[in-house]
Amino acid sequence: MLKRVGYIVIVSLCACVVATSPQAARVGPQRIQQPPAAAPKLNDAERALVAASRRAIVSTGVSESYFDRHFTLVKVVNQLGDRRVVWKFSVNGYETTVSDVLGYYTQNGKRVDAHSVGSTLRRTTEIEKTISKPEAYRIMRRCIGTFANSSVEYIASGGEARLLLTAESIPKTVRRNEKQEREREARERASQSQNRQGTDAIEHEGENGPPIITGTVDLQTGVCTKGRLITSP
Repeated sequence: MLKRVGYIVIVSLCACVVATSPQAARVGPQRIQQPPAAAPKLNDAERALVAASRRAIVSTGVSESYFDRHFTLVKVVNQLGDRRVVWKFSVNGYETTVSDVLGYYTQNGKRVDAHSVGSTLRRTTEIEKTISKPEAYRIMRRCIGTFANSSVEYIASGGEARLLLTAESIPKTVRRNEKQEREREARERASQSQNRQGTDAIEHEGENGPPIITGTVDLQTGVCTKGRLITSP
């Protein structure tokens, strides 16, 4: 059986900017006509959570009109020990989710809700211009080579919320999988040998796998930051 590997972020290696022309590097808002998604049916308590979450995100910097254009309600969870509002953030063809997890604290004997978006987004600005998807993928390939497991995130970076494309370099991921397969086969051979010889198998501690190269492209500026993940047995 394979052991689960954990990821430990080590360091950021470098930052590289790929120069592009202003016309190619920036695209304005792209309006695509799509049927409106059906809004979730909410009770009074859920509507109150949604309204409070909207206020919490707006308080980080964006205007109410910007919020209403770019944020769409996905779901509301209002259970004991699990209160959260999930939004979809869309801009220029990019989509990602923003989860607002609610906790609380007491102030003057009263319970006050605390919203996680205050720390996950910190300060927001109204994103209107981004690099295009093809340009973002080109920058990522120049930064880390052929990549996989790409995803779009809207999260605080450097004190304010940024729209980011993250990915892993494929060669490192492939080598990691191949190493795991070789280790599995070696364990099976050792087990078979033990059964034949009637001797105790000698266990060896696993070694850290090869580092996984990661890339993060800022979709607002075109800057790619390279990093490394170390796998542990």
